[in-house]
Amino acid sequence: MPRTATVSRPRATRIDVAPLDSADHSAYLALLDLALDQGLPAEVADILTLAPFKHPFTHGPALCMTARTRRTTTPAGAVFAAVPEWAYEHPLSQANPRLSDFLAATNIGIYGLAVAPEHRHLGIARSLLAKTETLARSTRYRLASLIHKPELADFYQHLGYTSAHHIVIPTPDGAMALTQPRPMMTAVKPLHPSVRIRTVPGAPGPVVTGLLPGCDLPPTAHFRNGHLIA
Repeated sequence: MPRTATVSRPRATRIDVAPLDSADHSAYLALLDLALDQGLPAEVADILTLAPFKHPFTHGPALCMTARTRRTTTPAGAVFAAVPEWAYEHPLSQANPRLSDFLAATNIGIYGLAVAPEHRHLGIARSLLAKTETLARSTRYRLASLIHKPELADFYQHLGYTSAHHIVIPTPDGAMALTQPRPMMTAVKPLHPSVRIRTVPGAPGPVVTGLLPGCDLPPTAHFRNGHLIA
């Protein structure tokens, strides 16, 4: 009888994701600095000294997580997440405090995601994102968003994100546009079953529906001259 060849497969790397420990502050900041072209804002270091404001935040108004493998004694990856700026800085948010409060309570923004060069391609970034999304869902967050370089679009799309230069969010006060200067892109991912990403005729980009109560769009919805016709 012919022999059956046995193919050995490499063992998957074990990745442990946990809240940032105080002993790892310096390593955490150094990792995040790798991911930000303009450097790490000084206030991030100050945030790491704060007690968490509420769940799922770990440090002040932020969710700070690290990842290790069995072979690493210091963090091999890091993620920094908080309320996205557009929840309170967009003109529609500024004009309506109740809208701003709702958006801040239902959206999580991922500001920094970094993996040490020598530990890349092991699934560390994927594990950090998955843990962040799970914690956000447990607190009834409905949407995750982040900004990324265009060469990372395939990576985020493979993980369930929709990337574009323009993302549109319908609100009771009008359509909120999340626009990034090229070449940067915005990526969004629903965290709740009622939130969907749709293609709407005439829209400048993908449309997030169901994020706010009463803002589901009918099948006939379309944009005309930059205005949403629902």
